[in-house]
Amino acid sequence: MRAGVALLVAALMVLPVGAAPDPHPAGRVVSLSLCADQFLLALDAQAQIAGLTRLAGDDHLSPYADRAAGLPIHDGTAESVLMLKPDLVITGGYARAQTVGMLERLGVPILRLKTAQTLADIPPQIEQVASALGRAAAGRALADRLRAKLSEPAAGLRPTAALYRPGGDVPGSRGIVNDMMKAAGLQNIGGDLSGRPNGRVAVESLLLNPPDLLVLDSVRPDRPGIGQSVLDHPALAAAQAEMAIATFQIAWWLCASPASIAGVEHLADVAGKALGGRR
Repeated sequence: MRAGVALLVAALMVLPVGAAPDPHPAGRVVSLSLCADQFLLALDAQAQIAGLTRLAGDDHLSPYADRAAGLPIHDGTAESVLMLKPDLVITGGYARAQTVGMLERLGVPILRLKTAQTLADIPPQIEQVASALGRAAAGRALADRLRAKLSEPAAGLRPTAALYRPGGDVPGSRGIVNDMMKAAGLQNIGGDLSGRPNGRVAVESLLLNPPDLLVLDSVRPDRPGIGQSVLDHPALAAAQAEMAIATFQIAWWLCASPASIAGVEHLADVAGKALGGRR
């Protein structure tokens, strides 16, 4: 504890409080959240990454986990971030407010990414991060590829669908999941089932009003619990005559990041395979 306090005091002596971000491209960048990790890794900025979160290498939570291999990680505290000597810290999503506040008081340049509310919000953020890294051309190219994906019309009919999460949570008409389902050619009826923009639906209610496709959110036998047990309910497996069932990994939609747009293609693929001749 004393060592941590001493480090912060020393940093206060050498870093001007409220210092403006360096106008030059950042050479040592630290991410403070899983979502910020994904922006850096999507841009293949490994050479400039000074530190990522502990979750960056979890392939259940991030589709870019393989790109994080061998890169430094930190524990989320201001002390551990300062040890990495960053010239830019990127935060967004679920980052520790206390850490962000301390780093700001120490004058460390911070780039805050607002949580995207739609898929269309993500490409401009890619360009924002890329510009801070001095990789504007690469960022623009990635953003344009993702914009092109969003502009592709969904083919065929729009089967009804719902994403079923641990505990029975069902995303409705708001947020990234709804946008992803629409872009994948699905009609999200989660809000109709729960009666709320985002709510909870019991297994019994789901079986009484089955969608064409039920998308299960990453069944994980290695992490048993009450919430997970809902996805393992035997009645769901028995209901496959009434509705198609597919599993879609949480990594593709947990963060509003480049992974969300890339995940649309994967969602359309798993939906198509599950629905088969039912369309």
